[in-house]
Amino acid sequence: MRLSVTFRPQKTLHLPLNYQYVLQGFLYRSLTSPHFADFLHEVGFQKGNRTFKLFTFSRLSGMHRILIKQKKIEFTDTVTWHVSSVLETLIQQLAEYLMFSETIQLHGQVLTVEKLEIQRTKFEKNTCKIEMLSPVTVYSTYEKEDRKKTHYFQPLDPVFPVLIESNFENKYEAYHGKRPEHPFLIKPLQILDKYKVVTTFKGHIITGWLGKFEIQSSPEQLAFAYDTGIGGRNSQGFGMFEVID
Repeated sequence: MRLSVTFRPQKTLHLPLNYQYVLQGFLYRSLTSPHFADFLHEVGFQKGNRTFKLFTFSRLSGMHRILIKQKKIEFTDTVTWHVSSVLETLIQQLAEYLMFSETIQLHGQVLTVEKLEIQRTKFEKNTCKIEMLSPVTVYSTYEKEDRKKTHYFQPLDPVFPVLIESNFENKYEAYHGKRPEHPFLIKPLQILDKYKVVTTFKGHIITGWLGKFEIQSSPEQLAFAYDTGIGGRNSQGFGMFEVID
C-alpha cells in the first residue's frame, strides 16, 4: 500500500541537504498508536539477527534549489512525498493523522496538507521496469584492522543482484514466516554516473543509486517489493521505486 501526500510550505521549506532522518522522525511521530510506533521503531520483524521495519519512503519532489555552502535544500513551492509499506496499519495511521491535520510541522516549519491519496498497485506480469524514487543501496560490512568497514556495491557489480535477492528473501521470510517460492531478479537498464548518490544518515555515509532497472519475480512478490522497497536501509528512505512499464 502506498500513500502520496502533497504539502505546501507557508513560504519556503528549508531542510538539511541530507534530510532523510527528518522524514523518518516525522513518520514515527505521526503514527496514531504509540504502541505500534514503539514496536516498529524498537522491535520490527526479525530474521535471525536482522531486523526489518517493512516500510520505505521517497525523497521529496518539487521545485527546489540546493544551497551548497549552507548544506541545505530549499523548496519554494508544493512538495510531494510517498510512503509505502506492506503494513496497512502504518499507512492507515499515517493517513489518518494527515487527514485530520490542517497543518503539520516538519523540521520546525509549518506545512499545509493539500492532497492525500492511497494507492494499491496490482501486478499482473512477472517482469516490470522500474525507476528509483529513492536510491537503492546494498553493501557488505567486514572488519579490517579491528575496525568495521562497509563496502557499497554499484549496480553493474555481479554481487549487486545477489545481495538484492538475498535482502528480499530475508524481508519476505521475516514477514511471512516462510521463504519466497520464486527468485527475485534485477538488472540495470540505465545507470549513469550522475545517478550515484552519496549521502549521510545520522553521521553514517551511505552510497546508493538512482536510475532504471528491470525486476522479475511472481506478481505477489513484486507487489511485496513495491511495498517494502528493494535493497537495504528502506526505513531510512532508500530503495523506493515506481513502475514505469
